[in-house]
Amino acid sequence: MKAKFNVMDFVIIVAVVLVIAAAAYFFVSTTGASVGGSSAASQSVKATIEIEFADKEEYLTQLPKAGDSVTIGVRDKMPATVVDVRVEPAEKMSYDLVDGSASWQEIPERYDIYVVMEADAVDAGDTIRINDSAIRVGDANAVRAMGWAGYGYVTRLDVSE
Repeated sequence: MKAKFNVMDFVIIVAVVLVIAAAAYFFVSTTGASVGGSSAASQSVKATIEIEFADKEEYLTQLPKAGDSVTIGVRDKMPATVVDVRVEPAEKMSYDLVDGSASWQEIPERYDIYVVMEADAVDAGDTIRINDSAIRVGDANAVRAMGWAGYGYVTRLDVSE
């Protein structure tokens, strides 16, 4: 008996090859491996990170101070030093259903706290790493210091040599 190769066999082989290619692409993109090209050499930089702690009570505005040593992250511990603290009244978007307008309204007795920190970092070309942990704008991070802690989002990340 002679084996036959038909169209259905060809479709199955193409489907298997596509699944393997998709899995390989997914693996490479999620692990951060680079495919081809030249990568920039890592260099030591000073990272300035601003984290916003939104909608906090007034007593929390007095806790962060310039000079505080902090740890950013829970699992990934990134050491930094507070260099500036800015406090602004908290606001929320308010909608007027009658005329269809939107506007910012202050939230009474609530504040947004912006803590600016500096840390020694490594610019790896595509990421900024502090203590071998990547940090990006938009990341949610816990920040701990002696006497205070908070959870907020990175709103600014600047690097200088």
